[in-house]
Amino acid sequence: MTVTPLKHIVFVTGPIWTHVRPGVKFCARLAEKFPNAYISIYTFGPTSGQPTTYLATLSEAARSRVRIVPSMVDIPIASPLDMIFSMDKSFKSWITEQVAVSSFEANGNVVAPPSWIIEDHINGGCSLGNGLPVVSWWVAPAASMIQHFGNPEHGHGGRLFDKILDELANQEPGSEKSTVEVFHEVLSDRVVCIPGLPPYYEYEQIPQMNPDFMPLTVQLHKRWNVMRDQMEIAVLSCNLEMEPIAVQACATAFTKPVRVFEVGPAADLPSTTLAPQSDATIDFLDKSYSELGPHSVVYIAFGTMFFPLPQSAQHLEIILEEIIASGFRLVFSLSSEQAALSEKFMQEMTHEGKAIFPKWTQQLQVLEHPATHYFMSHGGWNSTSEAIMRGVPMIFWPFAGDQPTNTMQVTSQHDCGFELRQVRTGPAKRPAYPNVAVIGTEEAVRDEIKDILEMSKGSRGRQQRANMRALGQVMRDSIAKGGSGDVALGEFGKLIGL
Repeated sequence: MTVTPLKHIVFVTGPIWTHVRPGVKFCARLAEKFPNAYISIYTFGPTSGQPTTYLATLSEAARSRVRIVPSMVDIPIASPLDMIFSMDKSFKSWITEQVAVSSFEANGNVVAPPSWIIEDHINGGCSLGNGLPVVSWWVAPAASMIQHFGNPEHGHGGRLFDKILDELANQEPGSEKSTVEVFHEVLSDRVVCIPGLPPYYEYEQIPQMNPDFMPLTVQLHKRWNVMRDQMEIAVLSCNLEMEPIAVQACATAFTKPVRVFEVGPAADLPSTTLAPQSDATIDFLDKSYSELGPHSVVYIAFGTMFFPLPQSAQHLEIILEEIIASGFRLVFSLSSEQAALSEKFMQEMTHEGKAIFPKWTQQLQVLEHPATHYFMSHGGWNSTSEAIMRGVPMIFWPFAGDQPTNTMQVTSQHDCGFELRQVRTGPAKRPAYPNVAVIGTEEAVRDEIKDILEMSKGSRGRQQRANMRALGQVMRDSIAKGGSGDVALGEFGKLIGL
């Protein structure tokens, strides 16, 4: 009897866990949708244990027809860019071997050679030039992709970094300026109009100025533009109902026509268990719930890559003080390597049992706990989508990347949270569009957070929670069978031959 081999799709992950996990989740959904699919997830070798462990928690279809392939590393690794360079170097030899093999067996299945590659756009094209069609996978919503790469007819959100790259490439020998100096010279106050977003000034794209990140960001943009210019198909990680205008605009928003598939967020669904695994954080939430009732704890987490800069330390302490002064308790996850709070300050905050500062939290369980009131975050799409799907309104302290656009969508478009503006630094410490004063003093920060916390207790907070729960239901429905994300995933799979 002739056995029809499984179609072999290769997914190339980004270098960091915040991109790897949603990439694995997307691949699991694709494998579940198409029984004839086999997916090799090519990921950075030294951290391949994380996706392997995560994959083991997913469905049987995912475990049997999705494999983790660790990259070889033979160069020194000092930054995320080095991780990408390493994957650049090792992927070519690996994919060449895979294409050369007529078929192979895996878990009782016969698997054909690779026919398509899907790559996280953050890599900037590790998989290009190997003779196979490449799909761009974007970990965030469509609006953020347009903000990064949109053409002049769609807001030209990428103008800033395109201009920086041009200026750096054309500098006269002997009179070179640093990346940060060029950034300040070319940054403008023009009004940027992205489809589906409210207008904003260009300098608002980076609400927190970190000079150390700027050279890396510019180098990455150069690679991202290469990926953008070859992109004909893009898979996006949001749902059509949340951003219909941005999704529609994507077809003509870039340097060439692009077919876009908005397949839904790559987030784990809310737990169905009523008995979450206990730890010190959950115990704290349980105690707060029994003593103060529901919505009594503010949860703060800035992820693993971001944290307020040292110059913002006093502003951060003011915000924490006001949370406690407003009658709330506090869980502040300090998982970032950049996390820095005064030990004396934390001891004072924890002395009466009103706050805890764990190094790590079970974030999904924290968001699902009835004691959780609002979630303060940098606004990365992973954390934002997890909060949306659990109906927890947010307070945003965005830094850069997709975070400002995520913030605008959730706060301005859907009224599911608030944005902290008085904490902005660098060039963003100017009026927010159209004419919102950003003063940035300690008094201004204190007044802003007081107002936000007071509103969160009243009718505005109740409305935001209702809005977030409704948006979360729409998002969950989108990835359920027959939902918009599920339909888009099916259409995408058919396009690549599944």
